[in-house]
Amino acid sequence: MMKKYLLTLLILSSTSLLAQSWVAKADVPIGRHHPITFALNGKGYAITGTDSTGQPTDDAFEYNPTTNTWNVLTDFPGLARSFGIGTTANGKAYLGFGATASAYLKDFWSFDPTTGTYTQLANCDCSSRRHPAMISIGNRIYVGLGNDDYSDKKDWWVYSIDNNTWTQLADLPGSARHHPYMFNAGGEVFAGLGHGGQTIFKDWYKLDTAMNTWTAMSQFPGEARVAGTQFNMYGYGFILSGDGDNHSYMDTGEMWRYNPANDTWLQFPPHPGKSRWAPGSFVINNEVFFFGGVNRFTSTYPNDLLSFDVAAATMDLDEEIMENTYVYPSPANHFISWEFDKSVTEVMLINILGEIVAADMAETKQMNLSHLNNGVYFVQFISNNDVVKTSKIIIQH
Repeated sequence: MMKKYLLTLLILSSTSLLAQSWVAKADVPIGRHHPITFALNGKGYAITGTDSTGQPTDDAFEYNPTTNTWNVLTDFPGLARSFGIGTTANGKAYLGFGATASAYLKDFWSFDPTTGTYTQLANCDCSSRRHPAMISIGNRIYVGLGNDDYSDKKDWWVYSIDNNTWTQLADLPGSARHHPYMFNAGGEVFAGLGHGGQTIFKDWYKLDTAMNTWTAMSQFPGEARVAGTQFNMYGYGFILSGDGDNHSYMDTGEMWRYNPANDTWLQFPPHPGKSRWAPGSFVINNEVFFFGGVNRFTSTYPNDLLSFDVAAATMDLDEEIMENTYVYPSPANHFISWEFDKSVTEVMLINILGEIVAADMAETKQMNLSHLNNGVYFVQFISNNDVVKTSKIIIQH
């Protein structure tokens, strides 16, 4: 009976999560792969990238979610390129790197959305490259990895916005690679996965920006992958779509959420259709907007724009945790047991004074109560460092 009840809860909770679906928005003016994408002041931007003829571009577009329209902006003043990268910090975008039809680049630019103007900054002191990682934290931009004609890279650099200077950091301890996934999660730099030599990786790393040291985190639990897109929201990092471990399309455009607090991944609903190679994305308010790339299954350059309400999906996941997590029996004698969602990590027992009187890891599935007095207690289930459910029990020896 208990197994049947749990199965019913799993079906209901999965249905709830899948109710959050991707929504079609206004098509992007021109299909492309490897666009530089970001959002500022409530609008999304797509700059440069490779068009459907295989040519690098210098065009730029702005998306307004209020009117669901795209506007054509002044062309990017640097060289036309693909395989570039960008991020945002302090109300501006920072972008550069990539490659032209004949050369690799290491130039660096800022973009001010209030004036629509670009400013060329100091070139990176690193070698020219395409497919690098770029992450912003405060007044610093972290750049590393990537490749050129000769080799993949594992070096890392930090750009000071205040000083317009570059400083070399510790190398990634893993293999050199290009087109990794990366993001700022919880104010920390994370990077990994990607492609190096003949290998598609699934290893994952965190940079301690204060100590300039890297730590290997738990490996990504899904299929190894490369050349997707990523974003961060609510202190989490997200990776979306890309090629799988054979450097070809995956059956679905998978989306995963990374929690830096406990080094865990949680899968979200995929975008429609097969996965895409080298798409773009940006976040406006509670939604991620996804577009571009190459559909390797159909060999086409899609120009559709899709959005997904990440906040609503997160709420559904919290509801799923609540439905799949419960404690029994009550009244309890010497023990309580529980069933729990996989994301729950810890269980605490609180007395009526609000004091923690017992705690255990969720995976133990049982707690000894023989040392506690009779009375009313509260069981708290902890997930992602937050209390996701509280249940009342009575202890009666």
